[in-house]
Amino acid sequence: MVDEEKLPRSGSVLYNLTHKDEELREKTLKRFRRLNKFLILPLYRLRLLPLLGFGRIFLILTTRGRISGKKRRTPLEYHRINGIITIFSGRGEDASWFKNLHANPESVWVRHGFHSFPARIEIILDDHEKLEIFKWYAKKHSRSAKMLFGWNREEDTPDSSDFSNLIKIVSIIRLYHEK
Repeated sequence: MVDEEKLPRSGSVLYNLTHKDEELREKTLKRFRRLNKFLILPLYRLRLLPLLGFGRIFLILTTRGRISGKKRRTPLEYHRINGIITIFSGRGEDASWFKNLHANPESVWVRHGFHSFPARIEIILDDHEKLEIFKWYAKKHSRSAKMLFGWNREEDTPDSSDFSNLIKIVSIIRLYHEK
């Protein structure tokens, strides 16, 4: 039985990515891989995505592959929280880019808009801190929160909603500009 009060809710991206049905998980991942490979990355390389304003939403995270040692570029949604670039891993530590980041933390580059820089990472482990970030996200980006984890801005409130599953599932990373 699905608990509709807990997040993520049925039909949301995070629900699909963490569902027991492997076919549903793979279908969701495949859709994002295609979008990234054929739209986001090419438009970023052509410098069109930042011109269209998407440089304020997406960044390109470049990591070194943990097995191959090759550069790996991953488009990710990001947010500035208190002036710090913050990204989310909806698959937690299971995402390939997260594994690469963890294996080679000294080989991380960020490109957002027309700016590129080496980055130092901080993985948020404190549950209370993660909870505050999810509350901030739900307040500031309710439309995205609806797609991502089934937030309903008409019925849900940040102070009474149960974010406990999200705290377990999602990894949150801060990226600092390395001089």
